[in-house]
Amino acid sequence: MKKILLMFLLLFTMSFSADKVNIEIFTRKDCKNCVRLEEFLTELSKDRNDFTVTKYDINEDKSAREFFDEVTKKGKLVKGTPVIYLNETIIQGFDSGDTTGKDITELIESGKVKDTIPGLKVFIENYDPDNINTSYTQNTCEGDEVCAITPVADKKSYVVTLPLLNKKVDVMKYSLPSMSFILGTIDGFNPCAMWVLILFLTALIAIGDKKKMFLVAGLFILAEAVMYYLILNIWIFTWDFIGLNRVITPLVGLIGIIGGILFIKSYIKNRNEIACEVGDFEKKAKISGKIQDLAHKPFTILTGLGIITLALSVNVIEFACSIGIPQTYTKILEMNTVSFLSRQVYNLIYIIGYMIDDFVVFALALFSINKIASTGKYSKLMNLFGGILMVILGLMLIIKPEILVF
Repeated sequence: MKKILLMFLLLFTMSFSADKVNIEIFTRKDCKNCVRLEEFLTELSKDRNDFTVTKYDINEDKSAREFFDEVTKKGKLVKGTPVIYLNETIIQGFDSGDTTGKDITELIESGKVKDTIPGLKVFIENYDPDNINTSYTQNTCEGDEVCAITPVADKKSYVVTLPLLNKKVDVMKYSLPSMSFILGTIDGFNPCAMWVLILFLTALIAIGDKKKMFLVAGLFILAEAVMYYLILNIWIFTWDFIGLNRVITPLVGLIGIIGGILFIKSYIKNRNEIACEVGDFEKKAKISGKIQDLAHKPFTILTGLGIITLALSVNVIEFACSIGIPQTYTKILEMNTVSFLSRQVYNLIYIIGYMIDDFVVFALALFSINKIASTGKYSKLMNLFGGILMVILGLMLIIKPEILVF
């Protein structure tokens, strides 16, 4: 029935009068930027009646997913959501009403004066590499690649929103190194992936060993940086990030539940032990020796692979719910015809900015571990608290990940 309904919608939007501009969107309910887009369109519809919306939920409707795959393949788009089509222009990602929303309203205005506008089905089937508009968050682009941005002489604005500060910045007014750092920092501040980091850090703090936490966290940061570098340079337009996300998110949730159960079990087993009391020195020395031995044991291949997998999962979750910054960034570099070596330097600057929030979070965790691990009582309570938190977050990631969208 859903497939028949989708076919009807596609036929209906194949070619229509532009009195009302039709906006076609690919969304997922567990993508925060999709939620923001739909909220924006709902509010916009209260102020104007010159547009309609056709929505394709790629998680709920198989035929919608097939259509999404066709569009992203022919349009050479990242397999991430949201994807917006109106007035013969594709926009990937949604930042805010003041940025992406402004582009949408401008396209509605310019579309109303046209006699007819082809629907997305016709538009993508007649894909002409020499005449296609593709935009990422802020730019309407013309060219034969994914987002060949209008030359700087004609298009001098790319406005993004700084996280936390909620400040608008036009990065096109900055040098390429500054632009790389600013966009990388904004791109790295991704609440979609923050829950994975919370699970990871909760487990590390509960372990209670600063040196081991430093080593594991260091490997995680390095692995995430390398993974993101490879995605940015090689895999950005070839990986099915949404498909991977549907596997990785529940897998991380399962790992969180298992880890949480182990920590709760550890608390129950040791809850009656009296902390910070003078006890048998020899026994304490043996326990201390075992802990030190465990802390200084080298990483196994399995441990390393697990950390690398977790680092990859953060990046997959990041790209599956995109605001389009990495895609636009890569095209800005192409527009400026930078050399291969210069591109790698700019990518490195971008990645340093991308990792800043991780550095801050891990620094706070390392600071916290000194306070928690120094007292046996708090260390045990951390096992309980951390275990409960991991189980709750793990269940959410498996059963209803959209709860974590904010």
